[in-house]
Amino acid sequence: MLRNHRRKAVLTAAALMATTTLLTACQGGADEGAASNDSASSSTAASDAKGTGGDAGSGAGEGSESQAGSGSGSASQGKGVNGTWFGNVSYLAPGKYTVSDLKDTKQAFFTSTDTDIQGAGEICGDAEGQAATKCTEEQLEAASKKGVSATVKIKNGTAVSIVEDHSSSGGGDSDTGKPSGLRSGELGYMAPGKYSVLDSDGNTTAFYSATATTINGNGWICGENGDNKRCTEGELEAAAKKGGVRVVVKIENGAAVTIDEEHN
Repeated sequence: MLRNHRRKAVLTAAALMATTTLLTACQGGADEGAASNDSASSSTAASDAKGTGGDAGSGAGEGSESQAGSGSGSASQGKGVNGTWFGNVSYLAPGKYTVSDLKDTKQAFFTSTDTDIQGAGEICGDAEGQAATKCTEEQLEAASKKGVSATVKIKNGTAVSIVEDHSSSGGGDSDTGKPSGLRSGELGYMAPGKYSVLDSDGNTTAFYSATATTINGNGWICGENGDNKRCTEGELEAAAKKGGVRVVVKIENGAAVTIDEEHN
């Protein structure tokens, strides 16, 4: 009887030990799984953080490049000079020229496919002809390497038109004694519809205005600097009476065809 009791006790103890061992093993496995999960989560988080850092860095790089491009674009959009110049046109480089006045003040400008180039015997055409002849860029380049007198209208640094001075090519006053050609200097008022232009040599040329005369202002006769605005006869008369306005006048048989402000 006693032996059976001991045997049961031993078996019970063995069962308890086995149960305890099993529970311990399960708990250890659970702890290891949790640790493994924690390690995996940490690894994933680190990987995500690294990936996010890489994206941020890439985005910053793209942002910096974009800003640099924008700055360059803003710089390239800067406006050039505006106005009308009368003087000697000289060649600098393909598509780039200068126009210098009687005081040898030079203004550089570019040409484009839209630039209107008109000759009167030097750039192209016939010096004895009454109308200007449309010229090519190649003809302008060849003539400007020698130097040619012309009126250059510039907008944002690029020539809108280059018109050769007819008087410099053998043209000039017509057989009627009325002046023809380009004149530049200070505008003066003589009488209603009659004006004068005083050049740097002290020569005065009188001329008349007409209803067909084109008057362009760029801050003196009318408008603001850079506007190149069409002006009225009244505004021209007021500016001439006030004085101090330099102009380039294209005259045919004593009448002004165009009057442009001359900004140097």
